[in-house]
Amino acid sequence: MNVHENVILDLLPAVRSGQASAESRQLVEQFLDANPQIARFAALMPTPDPALELRTLMRTRSELGRAGWQKGLAICFSLLPLSFVIDGNHFRFMFADYPALIAGMLAVAAGFWISVYHHGRRSRVLR
Repeated sequence: MNVHENVILDLLPAVRSGQASAESRQLVEQFLDANPQIARFAALMPTPDPALELRTLMRTRSELGRAGWQKGLAICFSLLPLSFVIDGNHFRFMFADYPALIAGMLAVAAGFWISVYHHGRRSRVLR
């Protein structure tokens, strides 16, 4: 059977991490024994870190959770000054008598929106 070297190089990380089947491991070993130049190249390839995938997943979940909370709090503090009450036939804003509180809520909302913006820019840069 004629196997291309790219197939072997694709299988090599799975073989080194111990996740490949016995047949795949045997195929890679036979190919590397027959091709010493590819074997030298394969020896230079780093061994995959099995915990890297889990750490990446946990970091991604953490970043997405943080981004969700930031956006949610930004929306909440942006809309909170617009809260209103209807008493019978009267419509009034809940915080109309407290302009300093409204300014504080809007300042907090602005802080969260800036945080959301910077988080989005940072994630676009990492792509």
